[in-house]
Amino acid sequence: MRKTAVKTVGIIMILCLVLWYANHVLSIKDDDGVYSMKKFYELDKNTVDVLVVGSSHAYSSFNTGVLWREQGISSYVLSGSAQPLWNSYYCLREALKTQTPKLIVLEGYRVVEEEEFVDIGYAIKNTYGMKWSRNRLDAVWAGVPQEERLGFLLGYTQYHDRYKELSEEDFTFHKKAEKYRDWRGFEPGMITESVEEPDIGASTECEELTEKSEKYYRAILALARERNIPIMVVVAPFASMTEEDLMRFNTAQKIAQEYETPFLNYNVMREEMPINYATDMLDESHLNIRGSCKFTSGWGEYIAGRYHIPDHRGDLAYEGWERNAAYLDALLKDMELRETEDTGLIQEAILQNHYDVFVSVDGYCQPQEAAVSGILAALGISDAQGGGLWHFAGGDGIVWSSGNGEDSRYFETDRHDFGLKRVQLPDGGYDNEIVIDNQRYQTVENGINVVVFDRITGIVADSFGIDGDDGYQLCR
Repeated sequence: MRKTAVKTVGIIMILCLVLWYANHVLSIKDDDGVYSMKKFYELDKNTVDVLVVGSSHAYSSFNTGVLWREQGISSYVLSGSAQPLWNSYYCLREALKTQTPKLIVLEGYRVVEEEEFVDIGYAIKNTYGMKWSRNRLDAVWAGVPQEERLGFLLGYTQYHDRYKELSEEDFTFHKKAEKYRDWRGFEPGMITESVEEPDIGASTECEELTEKSEKYYRAILALARERNIPIMVVVAPFASMTEEDLMRFNTAQKIAQEYETPFLNYNVMREEMPINYATDMLDESHLNIRGSCKFTSGWGEYIAGRYHIPDHRGDLAYEGWERNAAYLDALLKDMELRETEDTGLIQEAILQNHYDVFVSVDGYCQPQEAAVSGILAALGISDAQGGGLWHFAGGDGIVWSSGNGEDSRYFETDRHDFGLKRVQLPDGGYDNEIVIDNQRYQTVENGINVVVFDRITGIVADSFGIDGDDGYQLCR
């Protein structure tokens, strides 16, 4: 009898472990909302001095690296796409269990919300990262229609059929990405879209917020007052703003004044925030990383002069913010490199100490051509007449080369693997391979191929060729 009981308990324990692992693998993995909350739980208590809540306008605008680099401010952006004010409220309540910031910032774009409930996908992003608590329960009750709440709370019903689309990432999510080591919730936009500057005038007319949005907007302001924590409302720059949006922001500003809360709408404060809509936007609604640097730098100076927020630079307890800033600095350099069309500037940019540069001279190539010779000379490559393959490690120079014959090199780090191979073909020519994380990189057949890997960000910062079939023009 006893053996049977022990066996039964063992089977139940194994079944529970299998179900737990299946739930882990099948669960929705998204840094947008879900992981920003999960990562927040990992922070040491009372280390966040500026806490930003809101929608994607928050995580694309408030650059945690710039705040640290310029002001020494430890900040975190706790946000998710299309996050309505009711989700911001419950996320804030959850955050204040472990953090007592010197300043709370509500990015105010979602005061324009007109719907009683947002799309279920957004509801998932803005609640599934929360631990089981009264706040998560209340967030679901506020954000999900009554007939869908039970299935939503169970979670598994929302993603049980994801087995059809599982990938390696579902088993290794966030384990290999440098981004998540010290992530602070800011999501950098890494491309540039030139958009038209909005022309909305300076109307002071008001339009009412929906009853639900106003209720939770006031609740956020009241919660900060109750906890005796300064709060401000900021509307970050975006190009798709309408006159109707402006009228609702005007209403939100009047409500903020009732709570003696600063309200900064940078869409009507153009002189204070000179965003270039041709270079600083990810799309019509969001800043890219370049725009976020401008925005956060100006706003950071504003808060530094008005709030008592300590400078933690040099404090070992805040090293995660230093590493996060270094990561974001490197990301900006990566984007600037990819957008550079001047080969002279590229020659300078690829010499960064945190870059590994892989170069192959392929097919028919004239190394003496100016565009080719300039890059080769910058990297210290002088023996390319017969072709070849090289690995240049910033700070160490050339660490390996194939020579004119066959050769190969394979190496790996804790998160990435690299393969370099030069083999002779039946016709007497040679084929060069540059493979990083199982992906081969080759832009041109005749000319040189250059792959730049950033050791800080863990990504291929740029991959381009100088094309001998097109007059040795830069080709991406």
